[in-house]
Amino acid sequence: MKKSRIKGFFRDITKLVKNATVGFFQGMYEEGVETLNSQYLEMENLFLTLVFGGFVGMPLAPIGISMELMPLLKDEIKLLEERHFLGYDVLANYFSTLGGEW
Repeated sequence: MKKSRIKGFFRDITKLVKNATVGFFQGMYEEGVETLNSQYLEMENLFLTLVFGGFVGMPLAPIGISMELMPLLKDEIKLLEERHFLGYDVLANYFSTLGGEW
């Protein structure tokens, strides 16, 4: 009787440790994906600034390259327009990816 209680106790402890470990790694995975997604959005924004910088007075890329890439960037142009017209706040978006309630 006593041995079965001890086995049950250790089984419960093992299950608890296993669930905690799985939850920890799942949280780390989700946090990593979220961080990579925010980094991707920032890199995309930087790329668009480089390509279209010549149109707003920042000659960072030659106009010829910008004109060649423009047909390939239809979706990015729409995204850039949405960010501009909606008053997209990059700093607020960055702090929201850190988690927590601000």
